[in-house]
Amino acid sequence: MRIVVNDIAASKTGALSVLRDFHAFLADNEKEHEWIFLLSSDYVEETDNIKVLIYDDVKKSRIERLKFDYLYGRKRIEELSPDVYFSLQNTLIRGLKCRKVVYVHQPLGFQNEKVFSFLKKEEREYAIYQHLISKLTYSSIKNADLTIVQTEWMLKEVIKKTGISREKIVNILPDTGRIEAVNKESKTDSRDFFYPAGDILYKNHRIINEAVSLLRDRGIDDFRVFLTITRDEFIKRCDLEPVENIKCLGRIDRERVIDNYGKMILLFPSYIETFGYPLAEGRQIGTTILSSDCAFSREILKGYDKVYYFDPFDKTALADLMEKCIRGNIPVNAASAFVHSTENDESSWSRVVKELTDWK
Repeated sequence: MRIVVNDIAASKTGALSVLRDFHAFLADNEKEHEWIFLLSSDYVEETDNIKVLIYDDVKKSRIERLKFDYLYGRKRIEELSPDVYFSLQNTLIRGLKCRKVVYVHQPLGFQNEKVFSFLKKEEREYAIYQHLISKLTYSSIKNADLTIVQTEWMLKEVIKKTGISREKIVNILPDTGRIEAVNKESKTDSRDFFYPAGDILYKNHRIINEAVSLLRDRGIDDFRVFLTITRDEFIKRCDLEPVENIKCLGRIDRERVIDNYGKMILLFPSYIETFGYPLAEGRQIGTTILSSDCAFSREILKGYDKVYYFDPFDKTALADLMEKCIRGNIPVNAASAFVHSTENDESSWSRVVKELTDWK
């Protein structure tokens, strides 16, 4: 069977991670079928049964992307004679006669936490996705033979927004990666907080800065907050220099992220996520978590007894929880010395491949 995978849009952050994760699974585990990736650059390598075609011109502008999607992309794909067309970029090429499957992992058009404005410069890019590109996603879902989403909340919102039948959508929870153990000597410090997130508006670093300022106004300054953004990124988001309590680490490797889960309290004020990997990883390890009260966090942390929720737009609510941790009013236990390993679990990508290939 020949499957054409379209992910020309992928070039950074989460979308590129999804692409590389899927390719890595195929390279290691899938030898039966022929795979052809359509990309904007050589982000992944070819193998015996994986071919990569580069369309670098498509990413030059939104106009070029639309021209590919609605003018000449269909012809290019049909020349490849696919049995299945699989879009990893939330939208489909229309008019293809083969089976069409779309993987939807962009939450902006489905979340209900924030309405972004075209009039505010820092929100304009997000407004385009929420109000315009989302309409293309809705249309693609309606025309797909199958839609794959990562979470139950997304499944419900997709059905609500598009009206498709339940039989045409499947929820496949992402893998959180293999976590075997944390340092047995590690001990969680109730005065250290950790937020692993990139420089994106809805990751909500501003509310952390505001909560820290409130704590300092209360005379509480014996604590630290570690962020995985740079000082310059912090200044851009918060319009001021980080105070002494806030430490900007920049990008750090996964091993250090996991180690920090075992030593610090996990902060998660993001209000828009499809899944929210740090929450799932922190839960595996047994980390104390202060999380935004949103549909995605409630789903990921359902039944977890070490999470404390707050309104992600209420700086006082976050400051109050942080103060309780610092003063010892919220129990902060050491993370587990050994946590669940996913080595023998079925990969989520294995389920995706089955959905693509096991059909009649």
